[in-house]
Amino acid sequence: MITPVIQINNISKSYKTLSVLDGLSANIKAGQIIGLVGRNGAGKTTLIESIMGLREIEGGEIKIWGDILGELTQDQKEQIGFVPQDSIGFEWMKVGHYLEYFGGFFAGFDKDYSQELTKRWKLDNKSRIAELSGGQKQILQVIQALSIKPKLLILDEPVAHLDPNMRRQFLAELVELTCELGTTVIFSTHIISDLERIASHIALLNHGKISHFYELEALKESAASLLFETEVPDHNQFKNLINWQTINQGSKAVLASPNGMSVSEIQQQLGINIQAQPLSLEDWYLEVTNEINS
Repeated sequence: MITPVIQINNISKSYKTLSVLDGLSANIKAGQIIGLVGRNGAGKTTLIESIMGLREIEGGEIKIWGDILGELTQDQKEQIGFVPQDSIGFEWMKVGHYLEYFGGFFAGFDKDYSQELTKRWKLDNKSRIAELSGGQKQILQVIQALSIKPKLLILDEPVAHLDPNMRRQFLAELVELTCELGTTVIFSTHIISDLERIASHIALLNHGKISHFYELEALKESAASLLFETEVPDHNQFKNLINWQTINQGSKAVLASPNGMSVSEIQQQLGINIQAQPLSLEDWYLEVTNEINS
């Protein structure tokens, strides 16, 4: 059996009386690109910082490459790239100095690659970090993380301050990196359209747990809005249908999970005609978060 890159076992984290992570468990396999989504305050940053060892969890354990988080070797640590949500500081440094300085902490840092990205994304090595825009500061952190050629890359809202063109360049670079190195990626984002371009899996964090974790293509093939020609008396028999509504003489529901009965199987069991309208990933997200928080 192949050991997952990240094993998260029943972890918990609270801030005073607020439980943010509540017995959360998940396994991330090598080469997966996980899009981590959830409402503001759902705990995405807390989860990411817990995986990075920046937050002390109160229960459970986190393993990376089969080793307890606090027992990773220096070589293992140097194979993890991280882009935090907040700006980088080091305002007095120049771009080139920043990359050279932080690159020195990683044996795999590729200076030529970092300079290639710097030119491609139009950053001036002689500019001080204090002179950069929010988007430029964010892309500088991305360049530093990509340039170590990591085996594990963790990104917390990495494109929040980037314009659409730069976002697309970043996503293309990320695809190229994962194809070249088989890098495992976790990135949180509110921009659902970005997930469709790059993610292999989607993980929805809610009430301290991963409530939905699916292969993205399987989810896109199955997610749909269903219209039943007559009322369905027992909604509970279909666990993967949510947000039931009565529409005229019929019913409406959302097929929210690729796990369970297909539309044709539901129709065969009920003997009721069903019209299915595929859902975009963004519509699926809105439907699922509405169901969870209703």
